[in-house]
This record gives sequence, C-alpha cells and structure tokens, in this order.
Amino acid sequence: MIKCTATSISRGERRLISDFSFEFLTGIYVVKGPNGSGKSTFLLSLLGEVPLAGGSVTIDRRDLASLSEQGRCATYSWYEDQEIAFNFTAKDVLGWGGWSIGMADELVAEELLDRQWKRLSRGERARVLLTSVLAKTCPHYLLDEPAAGLDDSMILKLASILTEKARDGAVVIISEHDLRLISALDAKVLTIHGGLLTE
Repeated sequence: MIKCTATSISRGERRLISDFSFEFLTGIYVVKGPNGSGKSTFLLSLLGEVPLAGGSVTIDRRDLASLSEQGRCATYSWYEDQEIAFNFTAKDVLGWGGWSIGMADELVAEELLDRQWKRLSRGERARVLLTSVLAKTCPHYLLDEPAAGLDDSMILKLASILTEKARDGAVVIISEHDLRLISALDAKVLTIHGGLLTE
C-alpha cells in the first residue's frame, strides 16, 4: 500500500500537485495528464527521488522519508525509458533486474540477448528494460510511459503481465497517455489538471 496524505509536489517554483490524499491499494492505477503536468515527477516523488513540497507518503505504513535508499529499492521496481551510455548487450541489461534464462519472457526479450544496446530499436529497448524491471519480485511497480515504442501485440502482452502482477497482490502505478494500454487494463484512472490530481 502507498498512502499519500496532503501530498504536494513542486518543480522549481511551480506547484504541480497540491494536497493530494489517496491510498493506492492492490491493483492498477493510471496517472494521466498533458505533457509537463507532473506525471513523471509524481512517480519520482513516490520513489523518494523528488522531495515533497508538503504532506507525506507512507509505504506499507512506513514513512517514505525514513526509508534508506536500500529500503526504497527493496519495495519498488521502477521503469523509465532511458539512454544507456555504455554499449552493453541486452543480456547485461536484462540481468540488472534479476531476469535470467528460463524465466518468463512474454515480451520476447530473450531473442535479443546477444544484441548490443545501441543496435536495438526503441521498441526492442523497451521490451528489454520492461522485462528486466518486471522480473523483480516486489510489492510496488512504478512505470513511466511503458507503452512508448511498443507495437499493439506487445502492449497487449504488457497489459497481461501487469494484470497478473496486480492479481498477485502488487500495487502498479503507471503514468501513461497511450489509450491502447489504458483500454487494455482494468485500472483506476487519476488525472492531473490545474495542480490537482483527482479521480
């Protein structure tokens, strides 16, 4: 469970979200909003990577501010589209999240094992990173625009994986505007508008 109490989030001098109170229980949640509204910043604040401007966040009844970096890493798995400077292989990146050969591979990342990172397409990189992130067993999964770069078939497979995570008791929070993924999920939708995050 992730509980926000009168949570406020800012970027510089700009207030993105004010006095947001909500309990994220087992299930899937989608955070929507226009570009620049604060979707990614909100997720980063739940990770403890962005300081709160007000209020509090508790993770399974523990104050986020009291958790060490190691403690936060144990409770979360985090996905974002990222550039990797060194030319690792897909197998290297898959291993970061604990994935190994023989584990579930719904996004067909295993066929990319020996490919160098810089030679992968955007969609192939997304499949590798998502497989790595979702291989980790933890109570909370936070994903920043995971549908970006995926084709229709992979989006349906991703939706199936996330649904299974929620059925197993996880909290899954996604920032997303791709209607293909949103429509494939049985998710509660929250929207950022005018500094408010509301259902």
